[in-house]
Amino acid sequence: MSLFVYEALDAHGRSLKGEVEADSERAARRLLKGRQLVPRRIQPTQQARAPVSGGHRRHLNGEDTMTFLQQLAALFGAGVPLADALASIAEGMESGRARRSMMAIRQNVLEGGSLAQGLRRQGLDEVMCNMVAAGEETGQLEAVANRLAELMEHRLRLRQELLSATLYPAVIMGFGVLVLLFLLAYVVPQIMTVFDRAGSALPRVTIWVIAASSLLRHYGLSMLMALILAMLGYRLAIRLPGFRRSQDAALLRLPGVGSILAKIETARFAHTLGMLLSGGVPILTAMQIALESLRLAPVRGAVAQAGEALREGGSLAASLRDSRAIPSLAVQMIQVGEQSGRLGEMLLRVAGNYEQEASRNLKRSVTLLEPLLILIMALMVGTLAMAILLPIVQMNDLIR
Repeated sequence: MSLFVYEALDAHGRSLKGEVEADSERAARRLLKGRQLVPRRIQPTQQARAPVSGGHRRHLNGEDTMTFLQQLAALFGAGVPLADALASIAEGMESGRARRSMMAIRQNVLEGGSLAQGLRRQGLDEVMCNMVAAGEETGQLEAVANRLAELMEHRLRLRQELLSATLYPAVIMGFGVLVLLFLLAYVVPQIMTVFDRAGSALPRVTIWVIAASSLLRHYGLSMLMALILAMLGYRLAIRLPGFRRSQDAALLRLPGVGSILAKIETARFAHTLGMLLSGGVPILTAMQIALESLRLAPVRGAVAQAGEALREGGSLAASLRDSRAIPSLAVQMIQVGEQSGRLGEMLLRVAGNYEQEASRNLKRSVTLLEPLLILIMALMVGTLAMAILLPIVQMNDLIR
């Protein structure tokens, strides 16, 4: 008999932790299932206490994970045993890192562990691991794998849209700032020596540019160090719940940006919860898993309160409406789903609608942002050119 440390959800969706004695991890999982608990994590006591070195963990990227889920659903649906399916998937992986990760997952299954635990050991998303665990418990691993593959495809597509939408403006702004810094640090000082010899009064804009150039040359390194320290301080502060909550609330209040973020977060929550409910996962357990997929603290708080309301017999739509963190149209559609008994289907429809809206709003914002950035860069370069050309014109007038 071995001692295992577990974390599980009870029938009311509450998270429980404890220890259980069993011959193997599979036996411990069956024992917890007999106690009406849904295991989320089971580890031997020695492994649970051992420090985990992140540098030795192999990770699957998004495309490899999506391919794995698609092939797993196909092979599992064809009646192939799980261990054989994992071996076939590992052989088809092009990346050596992904192949080793698949073999490590297969080895964990052969040793009596669960697929969810093997995925968790390879550093995969906690939401995905919990959904796989729920699929294993309910016997619907094929359906869960299919839905997870769809979810990964949606996430990858949305990530590509975000990247393509922000890459071009970021490149323009970054290149423009580098050119401006080069001009201020090297070009302006050489030109200004000519004006100093002339001894004439300089225009105000030229004085400002000279001051900025002098500040950059004398304190540029200090400003760079201050910027690096500020970034490190931000990374430390973002781990504090209060700071994270204030930052997320401020982001949601930003004009334009807040609405896009709210729609993306709503789509993520609705997609995860809808897939879990469609797969037969109990709603309290599904709410707990969907909560972990959220990124913004105000939305997480609203969903957590909604889970508490459901546990007490309340309505999901009513709780979300009171929090005002989820758009009102989405809440109305959720209410219709609750009343009609088709909540999972309605949530997937909400996710599709808000993903499309977020994509359209993002493209529209980028379309407006590109000419605005070009205008800003033109003003910056024009100001620098005026600061150099105006003294030259004055010198020509004096010579005449």
